[in-house]
Amino acid sequence: MKNKKGFTLIELLAVIVVLAIVMVLATTTVLPYMTQAREKAFRIEATSAVDAASNAYDLYTLNQISLGGDETTSCKLGNNICFTIAELVDLGLYEGDVTNYSGTVTIDTTNSKNPSYTLNFKKGTEYVLIGQTGKNFNDNGTLGNVADWADDDEGQCTCVE
Repeated sequence: MKNKKGFTLIELLAVIVVLAIVMVLATTTVLPYMTQAREKAFRIEATSAVDAASNAYDLYTLNQISLGGDETTSCKLGNNICFTIAELVDLGLYEGDVTNYSGTVTIDTTNSKNPSYTLNFKKGTEYVLIGQTGKNFNDNGTLGNVADWADDDEGQCTCVE
């Protein structure tokens, strides 16, 4: 009877406490990096959408595509040309999932050599990015939550005068 093998209850509790402390430390260290990675991935998607709109604009200037003309599709008003994310997907210029991503890209062509882009871009119920800049939204634009998204920005171009 003297050769009993096993762990005492106190030893098991000590191991559980140590594991819990390690999990808490790991979670508080890793979670902020995961959030930053999600935000960066969303900004890269936004930049891809702007690139797709730029390509669509090039196709439009070469008379390869026409604009839809109503407020739910691509349209032109003055120097502004607007493309919806769904239409960019339909044209095969953007590979985003329209069940997750919605919004519009408006291109101000006043300065044809360096147009500016206004982006209203949303990912489901997770992120929204609204901003105006050049092509790169990796560091630009306001990243917020979907509660900041106005109902009239729901993926429709507004070119109606």
